[in-house]
Amino acid sequence: MAERILVVDDNRDAANSLAKLIESFGHDVKAVYGGNDAIEETATFLPDMALVDIGMPDLDGYETVRKLRERRGNVHLIVVAVTAWSRDEDKRRAYDSGFDLHVAKPMSIEKLKELLALLDPEQPVESPLLDSALDNSELDNHD
Repeated sequence: MAERILVVDDNRDAANSLAKLIESFGHDVKAVYGGNDAIEETATFLPDMALVDIGMPDLDGYETVRKLRERRGNVHLIVVAVTAWSRDEDKRRAYDSGFDLHVAKPMSIEKLKELLALLDPEQPVESPLLDSALDNSELDNHD
């Protein structure tokens, strides 16, 4: 079964390129170009994962993830910040806002494949690329 992925980035070229790549892996993908578009799209497209840029002009990624979480309620959704904002305080703010993971741009294909593997319960994810994000280090502990 193909998982549903929502790509949210105000850079249309970046959003479309990432969506095409994810689609080539066999997933159902929608690309939208802002936070408000993401909220609107989830009325009909219920993603399993959302890859969200933080620095967007209409509704930033922090507010977008909050609204996505409100709209989805308790339904499981993995939300990944995919952003050039990668200072320690940016990561803390992303986790505090409701992001599950934080990935710095540019994202490698290997990292993307590992993120998508999180959606497959039958495939164990053992990766040094994601270990730093998934382990609770002093910085990454967002409990």
